[in-house]
Amino acid sequence: MVAAGEVVERPFNVVKELVENSADAGATRISITVENGGVGMVRVTDNGRGILPDDLPVAIQRFATSKIQTADDVYNVRTFGFRGEALAAISSVSDFSIKSCRKGENGAEIRIKHGGKPEILPAPELEGTTVEVRSLFANVPARLKFFKSFSAEEREIAKFVRSFSIINPHIAIELDTNGKQAYIATAGMDMVARGVQVFREKDIVKGFAEYEDMKLDFVTSLPSVQRYRKDMIIVGVNGRVIKDPAIVQAVVTAYHRVIPDGKFPAAGISLHVDPEKVDVNVHPAKTTIKLLDNRDIFSFVHHNIKNRLDDAGHDQGVAMTTSSGFIPPSERTYSNSNNDPSTPQPTSGKYDHQFASVEYNIASEMEVVEYAHSNEASIVETPDEHGEIGAMRVVGQLFDTVIVCEKDGEAYFIDQHVAHERVLYEKFVREMSMSVPSVVMYEPVLIKAGDDELAIAEESKDVFEQFGYEIEAFGGDSLKVGRVPTDVLNRDIEAQVKGILADLIEHRKDTGVDYRALVMSCKAAVKAGDHLEMHEMRRLISDLFTTDNPYTCPHGRPIVFKQPADFFMRKFGR
Repeated sequence: MVAAGEVVERPFNVVKELVENSADAGATRISITVENGGVGMVRVTDNGRGILPDDLPVAIQRFATSKIQTADDVYNVRTFGFRGEALAAISSVSDFSIKSCRKGENGAEIRIKHGGKPEILPAPELEGTTVEVRSLFANVPARLKFFKSFSAEEREIAKFVRSFSIINPHIAIELDTNGKQAYIATAGMDMVARGVQVFREKDIVKGFAEYEDMKLDFVTSLPSVQRYRKDMIIVGVNGRVIKDPAIVQAVVTAYHRVIPDGKFPAAGISLHVDPEKVDVNVHPAKTTIKLLDNRDIFSFVHHNIKNRLDDAGHDQGVAMTTSSGFIPPSERTYSNSNNDPSTPQPTSGKYDHQFASVEYNIASEMEVVEYAHSNEASIVETPDEHGEIGAMRVVGQLFDTVIVCEKDGEAYFIDQHVAHERVLYEKFVREMSMSVPSVVMYEPVLIKAGDDELAIAEESKDVFEQFGYEIEAFGGDSLKVGRVPTDVLNRDIEAQVKGILADLIEHRKDTGVDYRALVMSCKAAVKAGDHLEMHEMRRLISDLFTTDNPYTCPHGRPIVFKQPADFFMRKFGR
């Protein structure tokens, strides 16, 4: 309720309240000046609607506000807060002044020192408002004992200003700290430009979505950006920077299988919802709010970010190749160097359910090309029936592990195992909706198992069934395998089952088609140390950049990193 009052605990609270007041006044430009962590001085100037001279004394009274007209408005707040409430609290603990002028009216200034008697003075007729706070907490020195340091307070203020600027890209904002410009976002900078500046990352995409009474504007990083903390996931609701673990988690889970566990993206989430579905009165500082449709909002944010990442991955992949068509990855196969690349082998677009020792012949659906020797081999164009693959030049292979490519003045280093794993993973996910052919064993196979293996086998019977296995406990320390996929009949069945158990123990949360594809792609992909011919590398690169996400493997590990040409030139002193 309004009578709960406002508590100003630190200079950060002062800056937050004054900036939000400026936004409520319709400001399109806000300037903030901070000295000595905000204890020395905080000044906020805006070009919004000014305060009438007669209203200035009311503005600093407790419980006074221009933002609600009826009792029902408390539950339908479309502004950042109750303006007079914050000003009353701040003016009681500082040397405080407001200069304000509304368009077409006289300007006025009010001064009040630590809650004393206010003084009204004339002021220049400059449209907008300037609030200045000096000697904060001089009359309550005990508050100063809780400060970590001026620099720590300045960092928190700067973090808030940066966050506010992303959530409100229509407002130009500037922060000066101790005489130096700490941050500036001009009116011409959109959400992406501000995201690049705040996150210090270039790999950022923008998205927009609308559903019923919800609107979502966001910028979020590509999978190449991986941070160790969630502090760069900025959330705003109806223009207010807030802390909402549920929305942060919606962003994090959208990156599942895109970046490694324990790493986090950078994102700015600006959500607009019906004010009636937002309770901003759960905390006086209004940094925490209550969303009444929390599940719907979680799903709305999660799915739209995930879809934008999928689109961005596809768009980036297409950009790496020519616009001409390619053989879809689901129709291609690969081999390691032990196979003869000149021998075509029959292939099928259908998944043949091989699990561990699948052979992939990269040359099976392409014309065999006679390559030149030495460095000419790296620039030969490899034609196929759908067009020419030539936008990215494959230079060669390092350590039989890393494929080196060149495009537009940048060198690309690509891990061949995880690149092939990504290609196969997406292929298997598409194709594995069909059931796995299996046969009943004439004589069941008994497998000795440890406690962990026995426990996970019991928990994961449905997963084994999806693989084509029927498995159950048998005795104290054994598992009985009564049905197996047809393609493993002539293999070491115990080794196959043990491999699945090991993967299940490592990835207990993963089940269903997604998990099956994960395991199979890892098992079947070319390995580090496998020598690849030039045409094999070219085809793998082509396949990689037509996947939905060519930058991370299904486990979230990076596939590609790049360096510009000038990086290498500097190393040679050029």
